[in-house]
Amino acid sequence: MERLKDQVAIVTGGAGGIGRTFALGLASEGARVVIADIAEEAAQQLAAELTEAGHECLALRVDVSDVTSTTAMASQVLERFGRIDILVNCAAIYATLARKQFLEIELEEWNRVLQIDLTGCQLCIRAVLPQMKEQQAGVIVNMGSVNTYLSPAGRAHYNAAKAAIESLTKTLARELGPFGIRVNSLRPGLVKTGKAPLVPEERYDQTASERALRRDLLPEDLVGPLVFLCSDEARMVTGHALLVDGGQIFV
Repeated sequence: MERLKDQVAIVTGGAGGIGRTFALGLASEGARVVIADIAEEAAQQLAAELTEAGHECLALRVDVSDVTSTTAMASQVLERFGRIDILVNCAAIYATLARKQFLEIELEEWNRVLQIDLTGCQLCIRAVLPQMKEQQAGVIVNMGSVNTYLSPAGRAHYNAAKAAIESLTKTLARELGPFGIRVNSLRPGLVKTGKAPLVPEERYDQTASERALRRDLLPEDLVGPLVFLCSDEARMVTGHALLVDGGQIFV
């Protein structure tokens, strides 16, 4: 069953890690996927794979922290497909972040994390909203984090950005509902992507042992929840933060 047949879905950070898995998952549900990533070569490679598999897609080099780039993204998608149905804000800085106590985080690093993880989300939403409002329909899914609850030390900037994402999600759900636009977030636990060299293997093992479902959380485990939020099955779900962490915490 193709629950997203012919819908146009933009995935920021779609060339690698969780974003790549999302792009593949949305395409398998019939969506025409736009892979928006600053890593242009990787985005083009994934687009070639999807095209070879019979999916319609588009790869774009996008810097989510730059308003000119995000505005151009929306224009190029409309030129190619004529509509924008889904935006998945997956681009973020996390895998390359070393744990640092608050006073050790330099202002440049603090600003960069918020610029990508929070402002980048905002700029992409601003870019697609005119078209979604014109359509009187659209779905936005922002990537939150279990860190909103756990608040681990050494991640002050990332935690702050993700907490703000949750507030932004609820506020926009309220504002955009009258236009038929739904806004939700996914809150994953620690995901084992193989792309986070600064996260030691024992950290994954420890987290898995803390879950009710005692195993690693993989990118593939997030695809079903994402597709649900994007599909008509969730047509009355908005302003919701869907926690997917294998039962590490209960809220």
